[in-house]
Amino acid sequence: MKRLLVVRHGAAAGKSSAGKDRDRALTPEGRRAAAALGRRLKSDGISPDHVLCSPARRARETLDGLAIDPLPPADFPEALYLADTATLLDHLRDIPAQTRSLLLVGHNPGLEELIRGLAGSQTAALGSGLPAAGLAIFEISGAWSSLSPSSARLVAFLAP
Repeated sequence: MKRLLVVRHGAAAGKSSAGKDRDRALTPEGRRAAAALGRRLKSDGISPDHVLCSPARRARETLDGLAIDPLPPADFPEALYLADTATLLDHLRDIPAQTRSLLLVGHNPGLEELIRGLAGSQTAALGSGLPAAGLAIFEISGAWSSLSPSSARLVAFLAP
């Protein structure tokens, strides 16, 4: 059984008129939420062996805030910045077969749509959606290359 951890980045500062969206930093609240989520993962004994993370500053800062030690191999594909569900699935299906636990850090609406798609009839657990620093945990049966709603089971949903 494999595990997929899907985390939306923490709360981020608003975009200034001169700033770029991808350069938005986490707010103090966003940093606290990421740290709390990291402590929860550690206390539950959950540790990924691979990371896929959007290259946006707020996603990277969320990953840093999780304080995963040691940090497993991490990829920051440009295509994950504001990725849609199809792009996210393409990247997930390319994960090496030996990966047992994967952490995906990214953005809405793509992440929420991915979670809803994989959760199928279990979407009631999401309530009103995937909040900043929200986490969905799936158990995955079969290969990453054949990831689909029939191979994924939502086992936990945590909101800050």
